[in-house]
Amino acid sequence: MARKFFFSSSLLALALLAGCGSQKGKTVFTAGPDSGDNVGTAPETGEYALYTSMSANPTRIEKLNQGDKLGFRKSSDGRIEAVWKDQTYDFDKGTAQVYWKLQ
Repeated sequence: MARKFFFSSSLLALALLAGCGSQKGKTVFTAGPDSGDNVGTAPETGEYALYTSMSANPTRIEKLNQGDKLGFRKSSDGRIEAVWKDQTYDFDKGTAQVYWKLQ
């Protein structure tokens, strides 16, 4: 029983650690359930992909110019909200970690 628990815990830890490293691109902004607002600007012109930690596929891809608004903030009900230009995307309440990555 203890071995099974240790093995399951180890697999979960590896999956969580793989998070942003398993997706292609350079991480520009990150947010988690306890993060505050983290909004800045796109450091360069290019395609920015929005990922959750548990997905190898982006939630969306946006073409941004250097200086365009980009990042994350908390919604009024505590969910993570991705922001870019004048748009937003709300994640489910249980979303653990999210990333904007320059492709």
